[in-house]
Amino acid sequence: MSDTNRFTHEQLEAEIDALIEEILEGQPRAAQWREWREALEERLQHLIDMRERGIIEHDDLDEYIRDLEEKVQALREQEIITEFVEQQIRAIIGKVRLEQALGEELEML
Repeated sequence: MSDTNRFTHEQLEAEIDALIEEILEGQPRAAQWREWREALEERLQHLIDMRERGIIEHDDLDEYIRDLEEKVQALREQEIITEFVEQQIRAIIGKVRLEQALGEELEML
């Protein structure tokens, strides 16, 4: 039996998470990028709503809104890239586990 088949689901997830953390080299996970993006989007929507009601919180509100829109886009891009990396790691591990399981079944035949 292979080592990955001896892990409980929780242990395997912890090992995968540790591998993802190592590969990301301390960079935030996709969930963290998403959380930051969503918080900034809320702030952005609040400013847009305030502008539509004629309430100006900043001297150059339009420029501030454009700046926030750019930051939201940058966070979204980081989130997508990181999510892709995380999914690829999980896919590779899944493929290896499947190959190991199939290999073990073939050995038993």
